[in-house]
Amino acid sequence: MSMKERTIDCPSGHGAMKVRQVHKKTKFRGVNIEFPVETHVCRVCGLEAGSVEQAAVTQRRMSDAYRKAVGLLTGEEIRDTRKKLGLNQAELANRMSVGIASIKRWEGGLIQSKSMDQALRRALKGESAGNLYSGNRSLSLARVKLVLKELENHLGRPLLKANDKMLYAAKYLWYSDFACFNELGESLTGATYAALPQGPQLNNYRDLIGQIRSADESNAEPLTPEERRVIKRVSMAFPSNRDVYRAAHGETIWKERPVGALIPYSEANQLKAL
Repeated sequence: MSMKERTIDCPSGHGAMKVRQVHKKTKFRGVNIEFPVETHVCRVCGLEAGSVEQAAVTQRRMSDAYRKAVGLLTGEEIRDTRKKLGLNQAELANRMSVGIASIKRWEGGLIQSKSMDQALRRALKGESAGNLYSGNRSLSLARVKLVLKELENHLGRPLLKANDKMLYAAKYLWYSDFACFNELGESLTGATYAALPQGPQLNNYRDLIGQIRSADESNAEPLTPEERRVIKRVSMAFPSNRDVYRAAHGETIWKERPVGALIPYSEANQLKAL
């Protein structure tokens, strides 16, 4: 039975309600949006009522109105572009190195992160979605040191200590890199991170620590205001080493990885502590 064929009676006893298209205005995630919905309206009292099917359609249209307002691809745009390219959902997922369930959810109304939206756009243009283990950036040890120095400025204490194995520093870097990727589509440093027993750690950190200490941070690409904002937020979220250690050990994207496995930046939007 179609939506227009489905009958809903006015609970005030005014008889059958008519299906009409109305425009709704609301604030969603802090953004004012407007979107059309079909709903049953009483011709006498003006009461609106919707079916389960109408509620699902309304939710999708609200999601798409928000995505359009903030510059993200809508579910319809993802689906239509994919079909024009002759791709099925599995093929698009393979291009992006994500699961097919992600494509289904985005096309069905789930709002993707900014980083995943950029990866979607690249994949739909036939381009590489980037390296999701380095956050779409080439590794820069000078930038690793620059980010650590920026963190130290906010925390008011040193992170890169002599003879230190970066037990805590690596976790601050991990959160900063992953948060930046999630918001801006690119990591801060290009570092890859492995799931080790003591938490997320720079991959091959033993070989890198000495090089990071000797790196000249003045040669690194300067931090943008947006990147500085992310770093400041990380330092405020974890004022002590104990805070960042406990938070990292509570993250599912670390706990579910086999020991030594790399943690993909594509899962940055699943961080719980930020």
